[in-house]
Amino acid sequence: MDPKIKIRLQDPETNSAILMMDALWKEIQSRYGFQAPNPMKGEYFKGPRYGFWIAELDNRPIGSIAITPWNDSIAELDVMYVDPEFRGTGLASKLINESELFAKQNGFKSIRLRAGAPQPEALRFYEKHGYTRIDSFGKWASDETAWCYEKSI
Repeated sequence: MDPKIKIRLQDPETNSAILMMDALWKEIQSRYGFQAPNPMKGEYFKGPRYGFWIAELDNRPIGSIAITPWNDSIAELDVMYVDPEFRGTGLASKLINESELFAKQNGFKSIRLRAGAPQPEALRFYEKHGYTRIDSFGKWASDETAWCYEKSI
């Protein structure tokens, strides 16, 4: 990974965070074949035990990841996105490691996430990093496209 790439915890309402949420949403719509307004808002990723990281190269956002509390012991991973130009560089692993460390330091015992069949690279990535498939949970329980995963930390 390029040593000039910096990963920093940031306010999820910054322009960089919004750019990453929009880039992720654009890709989700393309992969899943639908169009809808982006439901992600920075305010959804703020609070105690919340974290939102941006990876930047020369002040250009190139990746993101967020952790939100699901309950007292389980965190949910969200907004995992790496610019296509930087996929395969190890950046995604750095982002997930950062979020897992934060979750562990904040008392979470496991992390859950949602992905799906139209994201085969993501599914392989999560499995490689120790996430195992679980029944769909929460807002994903009735989503037929949801593949949910969990990892003990």
